[in-house]
Amino acid sequence: MCTAALTYYPISEFATREVMHSIIAGSIMSLANLLLGYLAIEASFERSHTTFLKYVLGGMVGRLMLMWGAFLLLIRVFGFHPASLMLTLLFFYVMNLGLEIYYLQKRVSTKK
Repeated sequence: MCTAALTYYPISEFATREVMHSIIAGSIMSLANLLLGYLAIEASFERSHTTFLKYVLGGMVGRLMLMWGAFLLLIRVFGFHPASLMLTLLFFYVMNLGLEIYYLQKRVSTKK
């Protein structure tokens, strides 16, 4: 929460409309990525280890391809600001990957 408040001011004061649209689009793409990862974990958690790995790791590759396609579409077709979109995606992707790992750890520890 504190980080969001600290980053809000400079972005709102100095970012152009194009950069703000890119930040919002990157945030939405990242949230969709996180939700699809959560669904992959939930759908495969009680199954065999092989099926679980196929869902989670294969799903990760599929989600990255979808994000890459959406990224190219937003930049080339809709003209979004590439640097702000990429930095937003990178920031949220790293944060969401940590959340997914934390969720998996919690899920495994409650299963035992």
